Amino acid sequence: MDKYRLVGERKAVAASSSDPDDHEKYCCDECEVRITQQGKPRNYISYAMNLFANGSEKVVLKAMGRAINKAVTIAEILKRKLPLHQVNCLTSSEIIDVFEPLEEGLDIVESKRYVSCMTITLSTTDTCIDKTSIGYQPPLSDDEIRDVDYATTQK
Repeated sequence: MDKYRLVGERKAVAASSSDPDDHEKYCCDECEVRITQQGKPRNYISYAMNLFANGSEKVVLKAMGRAINKAVTIAEILKRKLPLHQVNCLTSSEIIDVFEPLEEGLDIVESKRYVSCMTITLSTTDTCIDKTSIGYQPPLSDDEIRDVDYATTQK
């Protein structure tokens, strides 16, 4: 691959390992937090807390690949700050990398790879989520939740 360079990648249709309708049911653009490997967890946590403080009933955490463990950590921290219902959805996406040759006479190469994806839906009420979903987790008990002042999270 020394004679090629990556010119682009595109996402193919996602292959779901759970109910494909679950993913669409729990998504909304204004309450979505896309977690990356480079981002700082405290920024994601404060953004999600601000969404809840501003009246959002649910927040959807989305992560792919190596960022999944960070998304799980952020969800657990948020669940210990607020009594939140949780629904997890695991999928995989096919990513197609396109390589262009650096020398003449070589063909364009496409490489396919599958990346794991996780969607974690956190909700303050049980009306926004499906409690019968296989990835449902109820809120923690009151003694496991630490009280948080919303005014301190908005500073």
